[in-house]
Amino acid sequence: MVRRETVRDIEAICHLDLDSRILRRRIADRLTRLIPADSYCFSTIDPMTLLTADQVSAGLVPEAAAAAAHNEYLVDDVLKFAALARSEVSAGTLGAATGGDPESSHRYRTVLPMIDARHELRAGFVVDGRCWGVVALFRGGRRPDFTPADVGVLRRLSAPVGAALRRAAHRAPDDTAAGQSEAGVLLLDQDLRLFSENLAAKLWRDELGSSQAELPSAILEVAARGRGAELPAYGRIRGRSGRWLSVQASPLSGGPHPAAIAVTVHPAPAADVAEILLLAYGLTPRERDVLARVVAGLPSRTIAVELHITAATVQDHLKSVFAKTGVRSRSELVATVLGL
Repeated sequence: MVRRETVRDIEAICHLDLDSRILRRRIADRLTRLIPADSYCFSTIDPMTLLTADQVSAGLVPEAAAAAAHNEYLVDDVLKFAALARSEVSAGTLGAATGGDPESSHRYRTVLPMIDARHELRAGFVVDGRCWGVVALFRGGRRPDFTPADVGVLRRLSAPVGAALRRAAHRAPDDTAAGQSEAGVLLLDQDLRLFSENLAAKLWRDELGSSQAELPSAILEVAARGRGAELPAYGRIRGRSGRWLSVQASPLSGGPHPAAIAVTVHPAPAADVAEILLLAYGLTPRERDVLARVVAGLPSRTIAVELHITAATVQDHLKSVFAKTGVRSRSELVATVLGL
């Protein structure tokens, strides 16, 4: 009975028009009353790159972030978030994933001790085949492991929470959004520790809610993926104001710091933001086809010819797109998608 009530309560929270961070904290507060945890990390995910876009947490220490990023992208381990995002089984425990032998997990041996944890429960929040967020709950001390019933709660919540995070992704940025456009440049050593940055990078880190002593986990994750890669790693991060930022990371050669990693942060191009928004509004593939051509300035008759449908069908798709995006005209639609 209590579990059903908790699921209903969280589903009700999911239907509120909340900022993503407030939404996640409200959900985590209600969830951890049913499933007690000593600490948690609740992140939004870029559904295209499966990299962290923003994170809220409780009971975690900053130094664990780099170790977690290293584990997530550079080490063979079980129950990875990217695997959960693609799996039909959206939640699980570290104990079950290791067959009752958690010591075999690199994450158990290296990351969990940093936060005095012995047990971990992870879940992905997936709707319409796209992952919009992930959560990890941790227990330590003499607490028992998470139960199959706990896993079941998170599996039942996967789609409603995923849909709520998707809706939150297209909330407009605050009026106080940072106005700078200069690229921030950060240099990290091979252990993902910051040793140099320009002034713009400091300003962008403030926009991401980073303290001087730590880097946002989203930047660490892009850097971890880019370390040793032939091509730059890429991700999109949403700042505290709601502004979308692009992050790129690639290894450097030569110089006084061997295996250094260069990370750049700058406002995301309109096309990148539009890509996220198209997914966030829950448009069908055909609606996205129509919208792409509307943004390109094509009239309905030309769109109909290109897509081999009637002009009336184009108008039907447009009506649906208008309803989903909350606009009333083509010009409003283009402005909304491109952030104009």
